[in-house]
Amino acid sequence: MKNIFKSFRKHSSKTSMSEKSMSDSTSMSGDSMTSTQPSSMEVPRSGGDAPMMNADNNTMSMDDDKMMASATIQPLTVLELFQSQGCSSCPPANTNVLRLIDSDPNLLILTYEVTYWDHLGWTDTFGRSAHDDRQRQYVRALKKRSAYTPQCIVNGRVDGVGSNSKDLDSLIKKGTEVTPTNVIVKVSADQVTVNGSQGGLVQMVRYDPRTHNVSIPRGENAGRNIPHRNVVKDVTQLGSWRGGSQTFSLPKKGKDGLEAAILVQAVPGGPVIGAARV
Repeated sequence: MKNIFKSFRKHSSKTSMSEKSMSDSTSMSGDSMTSTQPSSMEVPRSGGDAPMMNADNNTMSMDDDKMMASATIQPLTVLELFQSQGCSSCPPANTNVLRLIDSDPNLLILTYEVTYWDHLGWTDTFGRSAHDDRQRQYVRALKKRSAYTPQCIVNGRVDGVGSNSKDLDSLIKKGTEVTPTNVIVKVSADQVTVNGSQGGLVQMVRYDPRTHNVSIPRGENAGRNIPHRNVVKDVTQLGSWRGGSQTFSLPKKGKDGLEAAILVQAVPGGPVIGAARV
């Protein structure tokens, strides 16, 4: 630990982040910061019509084919990781999450760098206070005692540390074991249409799909070179969806190499009820 962190521990009633257990998660509540053992947490994871052969008379059934297509199309699962370059507990979760990026086309990975550990000796190069605010929305909605890092949130429904790959797989499975929504998100060149019976907030998340390796010279991760990918740059509110079919305009895509996705959430920090890549 660095001296600055030792000084901070004198004013905290709980234990601080420790490098001796990389699977520990570090939490923040108000002005106090604590370490949380993952073992104490619940870590539970169209195309055109084509005819199909009828086995009885070798005829084609369009209705049967539509039923089969609807049964095989999987919704987009959203995994959001909140972490910090200044948190020694974060690298294992970061490694596990990055391994999943190219593993499943129906899994969208978004990584958010928070700023509330910047005082520990290293300022996160991708940190944004808006990410802190988004994480706090989830903390309130999920009825957690405090924010912590690393925190993996699946579909806005369940959360866990993510430092153990098996636990992360289980978390993703648990986050997708819910009754499917009837929300359909359709993206065209310059607009997105949301259709369904619910309602909520429509957001566009822009993120960097490229890999950035960051050398950390100070703080708890001093001496490490940490890879980053799918780093969120900004979240734009496109508007409020009132249910039914509603269309929203998309900002023009820049030439900055960023990619984007649409997230529909029932309430701020609530379940992700619809998602699509742009």
